[in-house]
This record gives sequence, structure tokens and C-alpha cells, in this order.
Amino acid sequence: MGNYRFKHIPEDAVIMGVGSLFKKNSNVLWGINLSFSKKLDRPSIPIAGVPLIRRYKTLSYKQSNKVKGKRLSFTVNDAQRWQRKRLNECPAFHSMTNAKDPQQWCFEFSVDDGTSVFLPQLELARVLFLHDNYMSRICLEHGKLSSDFNITSLGEHWQINVMPSSKYPIAAYNDERSRRFLSWILIDAEARASFESIHQTMMREHTNRGQYQFWDFSFTPPSLNGTKIEVTGWHDWSSDSFFVWEIRRVEDLPSSMPDELDFYHPDFRRQVTGQGGGTFSSKPQRPEEHELDDEEDADPDKKRVSLDTESVGLSFLNPFKTNRVTDKTRNASRGKPDENEPGENIPNKLSPNGDSIKGTIAGADYDVLNDESDDAHLYASKFDIFFQVVDRLEANHECKIYRYPIRKLPKLARCTKHMMADDLNPRCMAVIKVTYKGEIFHLIEVDTSDAKKSISTMVLKLKDNSALEEQIGELEIRLLKKSLSWPRDYISLICGEGNFKGISHPSCKHKGFIDPADIDKWAGWFKVWLDN
Repeated sequence: MGNYRFKHIPEDAVIMGVGSLFKKNSNVLWGINLSFSKKLDRPSIPIAGVPLIRRYKTLSYKQSNKVKGKRLSFTVNDAQRWQRKRLNECPAFHSMTNAKDPQQWCFEFSVDDGTSVFLPQLELARVLFLHDNYMSRICLEHGKLSSDFNITSLGEHWQINVMPSSKYPIAAYNDERSRRFLSWILIDAEARASFESIHQTMMREHTNRGQYQFWDFSFTPPSLNGTKIEVTGWHDWSSDSFFVWEIRRVEDLPSSMPDELDFYHPDFRRQVTGQGGGTFSSKPQRPEEHELDDEEDADPDKKRVSLDTESVGLSFLNPFKTNRVTDKTRNASRGKPDENEPGENIPNKLSPNGDSIKGTIAGADYDVLNDESDDAHLYASKFDIFFQVVDRLEANHECKIYRYPIRKLPKLARCTKHMMADDLNPRCMAVIKVTYKGEIFHLIEVDTSDAKKSISTMVLKLKDNSALEEQIGELEIRLLKKSLSWPRDYISLICGEGNFKGISHPSCKHKGFIDPADIDKWAGWFKVWLDN
């Protein structure tokens, strides 16, 4: 999604330390001082760049996802009991010859083998809360969550109403990962209190020096009981202490959330297919590299550009479902891309800051969150009628059935078909193993309840059933690349000619749905092909 670097920081300058936050008394937004592997005239970036900060890596696309340091994994037992220490109290920190910024706050705790771990507080906050440009900016603003979002609950129905004045990027609501973690911060009592403790601690502890305010980042963490965390860093064996450079993964985050909730924004639109043909502009072309200019604000009238950054894997112990809801629609062109009209090119110069009436260039957005929650089961209800058909095959037609776990279609570059067009939740696939008269078949059903496209249920008789996982993974990719059309050339390759069949859905007056009255008829169609 485009290479990037800060204008005033060389792309190969490695972060050796993370220092104090600062701002002029006359300013609203904070910056953060950094120590680099080479001397710079201005070794700092805006607070909005916090998601990109990782010790012993660069602030450019060259940071990659390569592991730096020794790995350590542990399970948290009440993070609120961790000790608050300065980095200069960490023996492992002192055993490093190039360690910088010893005055910063960290948490100290012991893991099961007795090792004392020192975890920088900003690193934990970055991974839990400061995933993107928006959350990093507002964490130091009073009451911003309350002014940007209004939460309502009526019985079991929860809804988060986004205020028109909110600067949270509207495109981020298209991603269930962003919706889930935003709603966790808004609704979960511990997460909300922890996030708001960032501003509260700053107000108590910042210092004034001339025209500037300074603050060493600190906050109160959620308890995180039972959370599994994987980190990398420096292990000093002589003192058996570990200095964390980077959090790599966070698993089984506890949460107190409703099972399902809705997001509503007055500008949300549901896409519907337009009439007629015609052409439309193709995807805009990206430059080879984006230059982030933090001395410029973003122009609110220019579309913000999303940058691909190194991600952190996070998952919830009990994931929950979020929906993007609206009663408004917009037409989508049915035409083909006009190859003679490449569309407006994406600018190479971007601002990492927020929107401002003084802004002159497009803004940059990034999100280091990779939600790895095991949540496909949340969408299983979309297959209720199909599963009833499968049950009929087992009960009435001497078939032996095995249901594989529901699968979410993968996210591909420049493709949106992996999301449902109505609520922008993941588009899922059900895979069923059918054993009939000693032979093995697989039924593949794709959720098209958004009426985005009609697609038959595919019945496969594979040449090699042991390669099912690999072949279904490839089938998903090819299905998306063909805009939700079955890749019959690939299916023929893995099955052989005549060993597969698309079974159409029974017609229904409600496009995208199946009439329960047709369950037996539909099951009969499958049986006819299995007998052939």
C-alpha cells in the first residue's frame, strides 16, 4: 500500500530510545522526542506517529516485520499490580551499551521462571489503544471519546452513534477490526478507564519549562487477567532481567462486551448496484514512496491515504460482533474501468497530522492492528438454511456429514469482495464433507445474503482429499479475484473434468435469501448429482 518515510528523518535511522512528550503552551497537539542511531537536527515526531514507534527499528517502511532481540512469552496475572519503575532501575537496560532515555516509565513484574520483566508503558499503550493516527492524537485530549461517540442501549440492542464532528476516519468503520477495538475502548469499563487514565496522568504529572510542557508517558493498564503476551527485547542473564523492546502479539484479551452492537454515522451509505453500463476511473496510481511532512496539517477536503505498516497481532478471548448500519444508499457503477482514464494519482507528500482548515496536503492514516480473534463462528447464522439442507442429506439420504469450522474469506489488496456489502462484516464460507456410498465429496457455500452476486453451491470430488486445506485456501483467493465467480479452471485442475458441479440456490422473491420451504427440494438436487 505504498512505501513511506518521514521527511526530516533518514529512512535508515534506527530508533534507539523513546523520550518525553512535549508541546508548546500555545499548541494543542503533542510531539515525542526520540533517540536515533545517527544525529538529527530534529529527532522528534508528532504524537500521531506513536503507532509506528518500535525500538531498534526505523520509522520508514524499511522497519519490516523482522524480529529484533530475544523472544519472551508470558501470561498476565493482574497488570494493575505491576510496579511502576523508571527504565534506569532496570538492570538489563544498563547492560546495553546503546540504551537511551533512561528516565521513561516502565512496568516491572516477574514471569513464571522468575525473570524480572521491564515493559515500557508507552509500548503497552501503543499496542492496546494507540493503533492509529486518531487514537494517538485524542488520548491527550479531555473527554474526546464522549464528545465523538454516543452509546445507547435498549434491552439487548447496543448502538454507538458517531457524532458528525468526530474526526475518526469514516473509512475505518468499513473494517470489522477497527470497529471491534474502538467499541472495546468505548464500552468495556476497564479499557475505557485505562485509556482515559492517559490524559488524567498527564494532567497530574506534566512539567512546565519556559514555553514548553513536558511529560514522561504513564498510564494505568487494564488488569488483563489471563492475557498472553509475546515480546522481544534484551535479556541480561547476570541479573535475570528482561528489557522489552517490542510487543509482538497479545492473545486472549478479556472483555466485558455485548454479543453484538451497531455503529451508526449520518454519512454512512450502503452500496447498491447502479443501472446501465459505462466506464469509471481505474484505481489511482501510487508513487514509489510517500514522504510524511509533519510540519504540514492535513487538508480536510482531500481524501486521506492509508499506509501499509508493520502490524501487531491481537485477539479477544470472547470476540463479539459489530455491524455498520445505515438507512441510506449510494449507487455503484456497473461499468468497466476506463483504461484511458487512470484516475487521480495519489500524492507522494502526506501529512501525518490531523485535519485543519490551514491544511494544504492530504493526510496519512495507518493502523498497526491485526485482529486475529477466532470469530468466524459469529457469522454462522448466515448459513442456517444451508445447514438444514445438509442435515436433510444426513437424515434422509444416507449421507455422513462433517462440518468444518466457518471460514472468513481472506483480505486481498485492492479487493472489497471479502466484505459483505450491507454491514461490511467478513464474507464467510462454509465447507462440508459428505461421505456417500464410500466416496467423499465437499460442499462449498459462500454467504451472498447481501445480494451482491448470485453464486451456486459448489460440490467437489477432489483428486486428493489430504490437500483440502491448501486447495480451499487457493480457491478462496481465486474466487475473490474473479469477483465472486467460481474459478472453474482451477476447480477442474483439483477435481478433474466432470467431478464438480455448481448447484443453484432455489429462487426466492427476496434476493440473497432462500425460502425455508425449499429445503427438501434443494437437498434433492444435491442427491441427484451425488447419484450420478
